[in-house]
This record gives sequence, structure tokens and C-alpha cells, in this order.
Amino acid sequence: MAVRLAALLAPLLLVGCGGGPSSDTVEDPTAQNVAAAAANGISASVAAGTDCSNKPDFVPLYADAQVTSCISGPDGLPNHVSGTIVYTTAATPKAVLGWSRSQIDASGLAHRSLSENKYEAGEERRRSIMVVVDSYQGRTRVTLNWGRGI
Repeated sequence: MAVRLAALLAPLLLVGCGGGPSSDTVEDPTAQNVAAAAANGISASVAAGTDCSNKPDFVPLYADAQVTSCISGPDGLPNHVSGTIVYTTAATPKAVLGWSRSQIDASGLAHRSLSENKYEAGEERRRSIMVVVDSYQGRTRVTLNWGRGI
């Protein structure tokens, strides 16, 4: 009986002690965010809510982006949705803002405003985006606010 119980509990002990599957080989960005968040003490249910697969194509994410928040939905205007994505990256705020601006400009959005830590572009009621960057715990935090007609 003791041997059977030990055989049943061994897999649970391995998972509980970190012997479970590694996130190093997972290709799904949401799963990677969940694994990274769990390693930093953030619950899997919170981290799993950061799936940004429905973001518009004019909303760029830096290559090493670790998404911490992602929400979107109808915003009260007829036939219009908006969203916010927050992520961190190892790149400098200046590098991220410059890269973001070039990606947004390439999507055809018109420049509206640029400052040291913010860039805005858009087309009246059709598509718009604002990128805000700041330093946060040794990394760069990026907040993207976007809107688009549907």
C-alpha cells in the first residue's frame, strides 16, 4: 500500500518542487507570460488574462515584450472598440519609443504628438494609438492605448 501511495504522489511532488514542465520550449506567448509571472509570484489566472491575440495590427509590441495587462472591448462610441496593453521590456525607453513610432508611422497613421516619453498618432475616429514609456524596476514599462472603428 505504501509503495502504491508513493507512486501516486511522486508526480505531484515533482511538480510542486519545480520538476514539472519547463516554459523554455513553449511557443505560445500567453503561456510564456503565465510561466514568467508564476516565477515572479503572480497568479496564473491573472497572467492568463493577458492574451493580446486580438490586438489591431497597428499596435506594435517590442520583440522581448512581457505583457502584464491587456484589455479591450466596446468603448461606448457607436461601432468603436478600444484597449490598453501594458508590457515591460529590457530596451531603453528612448529605444522603445523610437521603434514604436517607426512601426506606427509605417502603418499609415498620421503623427499627432511627440514628447520625451509619449507618442500619439491616428485618424479621426477610425484608428488611434498612444504610446507612453517610463522606467520601472530596472526595465521599461510601455503602455499602449488604442482605439479603432469596427
